[in-house]
Amino acid sequence: MTDAPSRVLLVLSEAGTGGMQAMVGLLAHGLAAADVEVHLAAGGTADLPAEVMGVVDSGAATLHQLPSPRRAGLLRWTSGVARLASALRPDIVHGHGLRTTWPLAVATDRRRLLVTCHGLPPADLERTARLVRRTRIPIAAVGPGLAATLQAAGLDCMVIENGVRAAPAPHDRRLLAHELGIDPSAPLVVQAARLSPQKDPLTAVAAISDVPDATLLLLGGGPLVDDAEAAARRLGIEARVIVSGWRSDARSILGAADVALLSSRWEGQPLVLVEAAAAGVPIVATACPGVGDWLADGREALLAPAGDAPGLARALRRVIEVEEVRGSLVDAGRQLAGRHTLERMTTRHLEAYQSLLAR
Repeated sequence: MTDAPSRVLLVLSEAGTGGMQAMVGLLAHGLAAADVEVHLAAGGTADLPAEVMGVVDSGAATLHQLPSPRRAGLLRWTSGVARLASALRPDIVHGHGLRTTWPLAVATDRRRLLVTCHGLPPADLERTARLVRRTRIPIAAVGPGLAATLQAAGLDCMVIENGVRAAPAPHDRRLLAHELGIDPSAPLVVQAARLSPQKDPLTAVAAISDVPDATLLLLGGGPLVDDAEAAARRLGIEARVIVSGWRSDARSILGAADVALLSSRWEGQPLVLVEAAAAGVPIVATACPGVGDWLADGREALLAPAGDAPGLARALRRVIEVEEVRGSLVDAGRQLAGRHTLERMTTRHLEAYQSLLAR
């Protein structure tokens, strides 16, 4: 059998606090635990999630800052990756984000290069896939639905599903309610996601307006913060919609929720839903690409069409009001989480790396 890689370079085009960056941090933890020397490279100086900073601060991985391709230009970012790869001489370069494929193919040894697609706006897929096909670089998809979409666009790809660590202890509900200024006895619905058009928080706000007494906690920041707060005011529910911004204890807060909500328009395979399942929190979500082709409606989650606020509201009320439904979703969610552990994800990545080294 081919030896496992001793040094891996994980590459993000941009720093940030999104699910892709969090998943890279988790992978770094898993690889470091498997005695791999891990280096992380990210463009720009934006904040990185706790999953990344934890493994860096512990000394288990080294973080390298690259120029931001958005601000400094793609050429400078690509040159930075090339210099870093030349200095480190990693056994594997693992890019994250399908758009990194072409510049990484130019900057590194493409024979030892893997790129993971974490999701892609449907409007961008055809053009990006056309460029990626020319590189012949191995592609991984984080979920089966995303893999099917990429394959339909002519990209061969393997599936390496996301995984998470065991859930932390949930936040004390009364202390959390006091901090947020909400009723601790009211149903708490948490959407832990960037407030962006992709995540469609305005539909989440519209849905909660039709769920009596429930509070919606939008756990994240982004360009639609003001829009979400304005929508809550228009609907007269500003006291029941809290926008908290990013928090390092997001998983503990999620664990204290009555329902985990995700109102996205499209996804890859959202980590937050695996985290909710691991915490024993029932899931209500849209049946968007990356969710509806991964979770079974009525078994692992209650799903409604993307953009369907009344449908999400009906699902939320059902979970909150019907104990049997809630219990069934929690049981199925725990089984789901058992198939999406960090250890399993790490093993799949090591197998993929070994296959590259054997070529």
